[in-house]
Amino acid sequence: MRITKRTAGAVIATVLGTTAVLTATTATTASASRQAAETPAVVCGPGYTVQRQAAFAGGVAYLLLNPGKQNACAVTFKTKDVGTRSMVWSAVDVKGAGVVKNEEITPLHTVPVYHAAPTGSWVKFSGGVKNADSGGAYERIG
Repeated sequence: MRITKRTAGAVIATVLGTTAVLTATTATTASASRQAAETPAVVCGPGYTVQRQAAFAGGVAYLLLNPGKQNACAVTFKTKDVGTRSMVWSAVDVKGAGVVKNEEITPLHTVPVYHAAPTGSWVKFSGGVKNADSGGAYERIG
């Protein structure tokens, strides 16, 4: 066994370096676990069910409806770079009532976007990340 002499600074740097690596690994694992526990319905809230979804390179955009509240909700989940803060956006457009959009820098998914949408409304939704997005035509919800 070889014994080496280290200064207190070298030992602290080694300990701190190890702690930093453990903290970064733990944070990434926590972000992945958090996203696995969150679904579009959990993010939008009680009573919301998925109506449609659209996958694209880097994520999936969802349109949900709560018939009791007569509200639509759009949320986009990242599938690439999960845990890394990057631009993600969601939008919901109710025909004749305008568009509501949210874009933010986030590690997991957007904050949900809500729009009044009575059952039978014509709605389109979209979502995206920096270099990719989804979208489609108006379709009836309900």
